Amino acid sequence: MQKENIMTRSINSADNYFSQVLKYIPTEIILAYVSIEGILVTAYKGKLGPLEAMLLYVAIGLMALTPLWLWRVMGVKSLAQLFLSTLSFPLWLFAMGGPFAYMNWYEPALGSIALPFFTLLAPIITGRLAR
Repeated sequence: MQKENIMTRSINSADNYFSQVLKYIPTEIILAYVSIEGILVTAYKGKLGPLEAMLLYVAIGLMALTPLWLWRVMGVKSLAQLFLSTLSFPLWLFAMGGPFAYMNWYEPALGSIALPFFTLLAPIITGRLAR
């Protein structure tokens, strides 16, 4: 039986900067959140309190699932990459709104500021951790 070729998300020395940055984004987890959010917004229409709570629970659950997904399914072995990818999930939610959009203090511009900082800091952090 031939082993299937699985796309790996592991960062290696041959990856350029942009490839490395893209591999820190847990796209499947973000897609899962967006899909679930669409369902919950429809299901809890007019019930803001329960919707806010459910979106927060979903976000926390998916954040906990992120390193497991990347490790077991996507083949990521680097602890630094697992950590940064897990950290990037709430940052992406913050940039998109996610459960934060329902909080009084939330401003969309804050997410637009957070993502570039993360994008610039991730390779610096992993470079330091790899030494």
